Amino acid sequence: MIKFFRRIRQQLLTENKFSKYLLYAIGEIVLVVIGILIALQLNNAKEISKLNESKQNYYNQILVDLDKVVENMNSRVAYLNSNTLAYEKYNNYIETSDLEPNQILKEIFKINRVSRYASFNTNTIQTLESTGDIILMPEHIRNRLLELKRSQESYITVSNGNNAVYLNALMKPLQLGLLRLSTKKPIYKESKINDNIEDIILALEGALGLKYYTEINNAKAINEMLINVQELKELINLELKNK
Repeated sequence: MIKFFRRIRQQLLTENKFSKYLLYAIGEIVLVVIGILIALQLNNAKEISKLNESKQNYYNQILVDLDKVVENMNSRVAYLNSNTLAYEKYNNYIETSDLEPNQILKEIFKINRVSRYASFNTNTIQTLESTGDIILMPEHIRNRLLELKRSQESYITVSNGNNAVYLNALMKPLQLGLLRLSTKKPIYKESKINDNIEDIILALEGALGLKYYTEINNAKAINEMLINVQELKELINLELKNK
C-alpha cells in the first residue's frame, strides 16, 4: 500500500503536475489523521469496556459482601434481642416480694453474661479505596459505600468500648465469688463467699444493666444500618440492570 502511494507521488512530480501533487499530499495527510483518530477511538472504546467490566465485577463482589453483612447483622440482632429479653424477664421477676438470695441468683444466672465484639466484612470497600478504583463508582453509590464503612467503624468503636466498660464492671462480682456460685463448684472450708451473695447480686445487676443498655443501642444501630444496606443493594442492582 505504501509503495502504491509512493508511485503516485513520483508520477505526479515527474509529470510536473505540482497542484495535483499538493492536493494528493493533503489528502494523504487527512487519511493519516483519520486513521489515527479511528485508532484512538478504538483504543478509548477498549479502555471504556475494560473499566465497565471492572466496575461490574466490583458491583457483583460488593453485593456478595453486603449479603454476608446482612446475614451477620441479622444474626447479631437476634442475639442482642435474646439477651435484652432475658434481662427484662429478670427485672420483672425480682419485683416479686420476699425472694431469697438463692432464688435471685438462680434467675440472674439465666442472663447471658457473654459479650461479643463486633466486626464487619469491608474487604471490597477497602480494595476500592486502596486502589483508587472507588472513583469508578457513581457519586451516589460511592457516598453510600463510604457512609456505610464509617457507620460500621463507628459502631465497632462504640460497641467495643462499651464492652470494655461492662467487662471491667464484671470484675467485682467475679472477685467476690461469682464464678464458684455460677458453676456450682465446691466452696472451700471457711470461705465467706456465701456472705458475699448480696454484694455479688448487686454488682452483677450493675454490670448486666450496663450490658443491657449497650445491647439495646447496638440493636437499634444495626437495624438502621440494615436499612442503609438494603437501599445500597437496590441502587447497585439498578446500575447493573441499566448496563
